[in-house]
Amino acid sequence: MMTDNFISMLSTSSSVEGLENAFFDYVEKQQFKTQIERMVACKDSTSLGKIGRRGITLYEDDTWLMLITLDAFATHSGVANTFASESLYCVISDHHYAVGVYPELNGVLALPDENNLTKTKNLTILAKDYAYVFHGQQEKVVVALHNKSVTRDVCPQYEIATGNKIASYSGTQNLERYKVLIGFLPQFGVTGAPYLSALTKHRINAIRWQALVELFKVDHQLAKSTLIEFLEDPCQIIRAQAKATLAQLTEFEEAC
Repeated sequence: MMTDNFISMLSTSSSVEGLENAFFDYVEKQQFKTQIERMVACKDSTSLGKIGRRGITLYEDDTWLMLITLDAFATHSGVANTFASESLYCVISDHHYAVGVYPELNGVLALPDENNLTKTKNLTILAKDYAYVFHGQQEKVVVALHNKSVTRDVCPQYEIATGNKIASYSGTQNLERYKVLIGFLPQFGVTGAPYLSALTKHRINAIRWQALVELFKVDHQLAKSTLIEFLEDPCQIIRAQAKATLAQLTEFEEAC
């Protein structure tokens, strides 16, 4: 059986590379759209797999998660995203992806001479060496195969116009944990200041900025010095926030 053959491939594979053709062929021949319609008509909610918040789980082990789900991911206008893990997507509804794929070279994007927009139902997302621009937020029903392994702890975002890095986000689940811990530290008074100061040097933009906000609660002068340093931050969003905040702070101090 083809299903058994594909599942057997998953059990011995650790990357989507080499699985693309087999996965897309598997999805096409399984006729999942017809199976979903049959599930609804027969009021059978278990024939394909367990239904949960993320969708219908078709297969899961320590490395892979394959499910039928809704996808409407879109990037901000003019911004290319990178991803922490690799995935394969096959659209089974009457829609398609409109996506631009840009190679990464030494921390910048390699920009094509002309528009590289591609419309496709079969999409491969790699965790390294490429950034992606998704156009439109149209919901699509997809069969998605996700590799659970995080191969990129920090995921840059790039400005398409220049190819330069403009921001980054956490590729792991550590971001929310950091936010919780950062929120705790001011409650310990000045003893929390060195730890907050260290976190203002973190690679993730959101962590750096929140650490600075909390640092103002326990050590105003150290926080102000750090804010001035943020005027030269690698992230243009952080630089803009720092400039606006410093202007407000200066105005407030002069008024007092």
